[in-house]
Amino acid sequence: MNFLSRFATSLLVLLALALAAAPAHAAPTKVTIANTSTGVQLVLPWIALKQGFYAKHGLDVTIVQVNGDAGSIPALVSGSVPFAIMTAAPALIANAKGGNIRIISPLSTYPQQIVMRKALADKLGITAESPLAKRLDALRGRNVGILDVGGGLQYTLAVVLSTNGIDPSAVPVVGITPYSAELAALRRGAIDVIAPAVPFGQMAVAEGIGVMIANVWGGEVPSVRGTPFELMSVTEKWGTAHAATVAAMQAALQDAMNYLHSNLAGAAALAHDWQPKIPIAIQTAAIGNGGGYPTSTAITEAQFAAMQTFAKLSGAKTSSVNYAASVWGK
Repeated sequence: MNFLSRFATSLLVLLALALAAAPAHAAPTKVTIANTSTGVQLVLPWIALKQGFYAKHGLDVTIVQVNGDAGSIPALVSGSVPFAIMTAAPALIANAKGGNIRIISPLSTYPQQIVMRKALADKLGITAESPLAKRLDALRGRNVGILDVGGGLQYTLAVVLSTNGIDPSAVPVVGITPYSAELAALRRGAIDVIAPAVPFGQMAVAEGIGVMIANVWGGEVPSVRGTPFELMSVTEKWGTAHAATVAAMQAALQDAMNYLHSNLAGAAALAHDWQPKIPIAIQTAAIGNGGGYPTSTAITEAQFAAMQTFAKLSGAKTSSVNYAASVWGK
């Protein structure tokens, strides 16, 4: 064998040894997220999926739809899913009852839009320009359609009412699922008021069947502005056993936040891909509302205190729950 042949053979041997020693790429970690709602306030997990941010951080994510907090919290606590989206007050209530839920990221602030049937609003002399106190006072004695009784939107309604001097018991709620059914009920006059998440209130107004009573998402009720409402959570037990997966989820959501805040048109297009029946102009207006979405997966002690204040105002008993026992990594 001449020199060149021996040299080529040696290179092939070295290459084979190098390939054998190289670590194989780990397969993506498969995880499921239980999602509570199709409101635009929950577009961040969808952005992370469609933009490949989960895959970037080694996750193969499936998002499954459940019926509000009543579906996501039991699924998480029972171990049926590793990650779940939920709203703040029900999450704290679950922890007060021993749920051991740990919040790993906020996803949005309070998304509610309270809308009255236009014919009734006209009869009462209520317009979107009427003083907020007058608009809210018109809710007394009216049944309000809500996504899920006992869910976060009901707590939001209770806080909005109580902070404006109205006893929430004076405004009964009726569960209507999904949001499209709330719009249908308002359209046919089966209910006088609905309190859906963004942008379904805007859709009712745009269609001419509703008058905005309080656009909480739009900042019309400053007392609840900016506090984390929609949350991504794990249980302490699962998170501790899968800390790297939790970190990967946080990193993917952070990428989604960065994308949304730097690319409104792209975020609106992805929201429209997720919810094609909602006009993209309405989605763009909702996403560009400003202040609706967090810029960081971190939750500060001040934010947690605001969540506790909200829960207290809504009538929830969560004083036994503290920051360190509710926020991941604290």
